[in-house]
Amino acid sequence: MLLGGAVKAGRLDRRVAIDRNYPTQDSSGDPVSDWQPLATVWAAIAPQNGREGDLDRDIRAEVDTVIRVRYSPLTAALTAVDRLRYRDRIYNIVSAVDVDTRHVEMLIEAKSGLNDG
Repeated sequence: MLLGGAVKAGRLDRRVAIDRNYPTQDSSGDPVSDWQPLATVWAAIAPQNGREGDLDRDIRAEVDTVIRVRYSPLTAALTAVDRLRYRDRIYNIVSAVDVDTRHVEMLIEAKSGLNDG
């Protein structure tokens, strides 16, 4: 981050899609995820650590990731009902924090790998 509160544009070098889940019901009345795109933003993606888990008898890797984006009313409102997509990977949001409460940069903690969002 630069003095004066600006985020260095070069650090945010990935185009990330933001989706929000608007659950619906199928014909049986069971809940179904309905992911709708909200926006596309520039981001920095930094995998932190990973582990393996068993999902439906299939071993999959889960990765904790930190994603940084510019602060905006949309990014400030991100919660666990939202997700981020970059290329073929889905990032499920764990938390989204306004860095130093300065309304400049959001730090998003996310997980990817063990589920499809």
